[in-house]
Amino acid sequence: MKGLSSVLCHSPKFIRKMTASFLGSIAWAFTPMWRKTMAVENIKACLGVTDGRAQEIAEDSVRRFGRMLVEVLRFPVLTQNNIRETVRLQGEEYLDAAYRQGKGVILCTAHFGNWELLGAAVALLGYPILSVARRQNNSAMDDFINEYRELAGQKIVYNRGENSMLAINRIIRDKKILGVIYDQDGGADGVETIFFGRRSRVPSGAALLSRLHGAPIVPFFIHNDADEKSTIKIYPPLYAQRTGSRAEDLRLATEELMLFAEQEIISDPAMWFWVHDRWKDGRKKYKKKEGETDDAGN
Repeated sequence: MKGLSSVLCHSPKFIRKMTASFLGSIAWAFTPMWRKTMAVENIKACLGVTDGRAQEIAEDSVRRFGRMLVEVLRFPVLTQNNIRETVRLQGEEYLDAAYRQGKGVILCTAHFGNWELLGAAVALLGYPILSVARRQNNSAMDDFINEYRELAGQKIVYNRGENSMLAINRIIRDKKILGVIYDQDGGADGVETIFFGRRSRVPSGAALLSRLHGAPIVPFFIHNDADEKSTIKIYPPLYAQRTGSRAEDLRLATEELMLFAEQEIISDPAMWFWVHDRWKDGRKKYKKKEGETDDAGN
């Protein structure tokens, strides 16, 4: 991976585009069939599109990972001086104003676009960010991706572990920025809400921290542009209120966040991670072959 990274850091644009296209084709070819079927069916149910359009969105949503990987492998050449040559910002004033409140900021995004570049860009723009990440199944790959995240100035904490909540609470108390991906299933501890018309459980962390510390929650998302750049859309902050009902406070803030995710997915559907078993029913409904392996662990 580091060898490929070195090549891509010194390659012209046409080589990078060819590599991204090739890697995207490999990703689609090796995506299990049940995941492809699940993605198409979920796209039709969520977006109300035809079979053909749903198939196109599902394939594009996987093929874009080729570009995403190429962009991550080029992290060594990103600096504070050139990051704006890679990303455009819409609504940067919302992030700046939220940060100046001095209460810490909870930046929330989804598995949408290149979320790795999103975190790196925030760090390179000069904001002190701790990103909450999932530990990779392969320890060598986990070390690699964390090394590249830290090249851009990010700090990383795992979403599970005995010191995770301590580090997360500390970053808000120290009035810094916490980066959270919030669109996965929240399990038994999640907040129950509606996502694309379906009952869903969403992680409660962002709303909980906002309610506890008064920190603003800032939704932000990254979109691929045709010219190899990306656009980061930053929205005005929202807050979890602190009333007599903790459960209701968390639910209302989480519902607002899910509406932002829905809006972004509808506007640019191929940017979302449709092959993820978001509602935890895809394996049971669509996996046809016994013994079909699933390295993603879902």
